[in-house]
Amino acid sequence: MRMTSRKKEILTYFEPENRKWVTGEIGVPPFDVSGVAYLLYGMESFDKRHQLESTRRTLEAMVNDGLLEKITSYEQRQDTTQSGTGKGVWCNCSRYGLPGQCAVVRDSVGPDNAIDGECARVG
Repeated sequence: MRMTSRKKEILTYFEPENRKWVTGEIGVPPFDVSGVAYLLYGMESFDKRHQLESTRRTLEAMVNDGLLEKITSYEQRQDTTQSGTGKGVWCNCSRYGLPGQCAVVRDSVGPDNAIDGECARVG
């Protein structure tokens, strides 16, 4: 495993001192490929497919090296195809987070069926 500068930079997005800034930019972890590409390259990542692919390959390499964990979630995304109607498209989305902290649970029934109590982030 080579610990490249890109991998080091991606790992800094999970550090507690960067949490507020990263959350304000792309939301809470686990992150998707487009969000990480935005943090790495800025707005130009939206127009350059090779930057998204490069980011995806780096994230996949980090999963293979045990630095990150990958989950797949079913999410609504913006339709970016030529025939796109401007409506959202439901698709499987890969998300990446630190090992052991990558659980995504969608609350589709609202507060009526929520579990009472408090939660705390560990680590």
